[in-house]
Amino acid sequence: MTIRLNRKPHNRRPFNQTSRLFWFLLSVLLFVTACVPPAAQPTQATSTPPVSPLIPGRNRAMAENRWRLVEIQFHGESVKFDSLAPVYFTFWGDGLLGYRTTGCNASSYTIAAENERQYRLTPNISTAMSCSEIQMSQYRGISQAVMSTTEYEMQGNRLFLFGDDVRITLEIDNPN
Repeated sequence: MTIRLNRKPHNRRPFNQTSRLFWFLLSVLLFVTACVPPAAQPTQATSTPPVSPLIPGRNRAMAENRWRLVEIQFHGESVKFDSLAPVYFTFWGDGLLGYRTTGCNASSYTIAAENERQYRLTPNISTAMSCSEIQMSQYRGISQAVMSTTEYEMQGNRLFLFGDDVRITLEIDNPN
């Protein structure tokens, strides 16, 4: 005698597979939401930040000219740069100051305005070429002096960057 049970076929996955799939998808959802930073609510600025004239968008003469390094006085002494000469400075409209030397390295700095006449420089990008020992020494001297500047003044075709115990003289020197 054969007993036949009448089972209905079902298309559901077994409970174990469904449970695993549920927990896997929940884990992925939690992981993704944990990795996405929450959107910050916009806030109103209490005051507008100062705009430095050193940012060339505000001072076209600075951005439209190439400036040749003429002299550096730092801690009461002249900084030599003859092995790197000519050294050219450039101001970009996005708030960057850069200089390049002949046959050696170049550097750039981000300009942060303190107020209309004062600024701070933050090192940005520098190249790392192999230069002679004397060139590297002079390059470091220029970099230290530039980082010490906090103010500027323009007089005719000259631009002076200065700060505590530092004065850098630049002169317009545009290519023809």
